[in-house]
Amino acid sequence: MPARYLAVDIAEDALLRSLARLAPEFPEVELRGIVVDFTHGLDLEADLDARPATFFYPGSSIGNFTPDEAREFLARIRRHCASRPGSGLLIGVDTRKDVAKLVKAYADPTGVTAAFNRNVLNHVNRVLGCDFQPEAWGHVGLYDADIGRIEMHLQATWPQEVTIDGVVRHFAAGERIHTENSYKYAPDDFDALLREAGFTRTTRWLDDAQAFAVFHAA
Repeated sequence: MPARYLAVDIAEDALLRSLARLAPEFPEVELRGIVVDFTHGLDLEADLDARPATFFYPGSSIGNFTPDEAREFLARIRRHCASRPGSGLLIGVDTRKDVAKLVKAYADPTGVTAAFNRNVLNHVNRVLGCDFQPEAWGHVGLYDADIGRIEMHLQATWPQEVTIDGVVRHFAAGERIHTENSYKYAPDDFDALLREAGFTRTTRWLDDAQAFAVFHAA
């Protein structure tokens, strides 16, 4: 049983709700929430103690970093591990696979991903006071095989004007806004990335279809 659980997320409200649900189930574990945008770095020296730590990064959002950004992020975790013998990283990675499957996952016929992508414009309107019309934008998901990444875009369905920071921006029909990247890794390539970040011992597990990988690195 772990002694402490440090939950790291940018969304404070979601973090507090999650910890509130966990607290009654694990009364003997110290629970702490750390609100930070770790895309800009992950410095946990003030929060970790000297005991070994397992860094758990579930899902596959490491793919939202460029490979160079991912390497630096993993190197930061490695530095935390190096000063705490016995520590390691457990991380999930989406693998490279059949292009048709990848594109279908990011342009699914049910429209779930499209709604998720268009919701970006709702947040931009709320945070920046813009006047995007989400329904005026179509979802585009495509795969760049040369660099191994899925790209998500929003494409203007018709010509329109949007006020951004007090300035009117004209969008032509068919013009795109690039909203997200998701890099996919062959298992050997991600293993190499972990080693470039300073990890010397890695173990991997893949599902039967080899569509998803889990790595432990120390």
